[in-house]
Amino acid sequence: MENYQNIEQTKEYQLAKAVEGALNDYCFNAKNFAAAIPVMHPTLQQSLYRLIRECIKVIADENRRYDDRNRSSHEDTKAMLEYLQEKGQPIPFI
Repeated sequence: MENYQNIEQTKEYQLAKAVEGALNDYCFNAKNFAAAIPVMHPTLQQSLYRLIRECIKVIADENRRYDDRNRSSHEDTKAMLEYLQEKGQPIPFI
């Protein structure tokens, strides 16, 4: 996994922390979040999927710390990444 200097100063880090805060709320409903995706502009749906694929790479990384609490997501994403590396398509900016 890459090492990013000054990551805390990026807009991406700030968004990740906002997502972390939302996910830490027991009322967060992943299905409601997913249901909102179709109302996004199609180009932004592509960008969201590009983000999700990058997240899959990070969660699947063997060099990243994980334990029994997130072992299943680590194992699932390893399988997804294997599939994406074999059959995945480039995600264009359109």
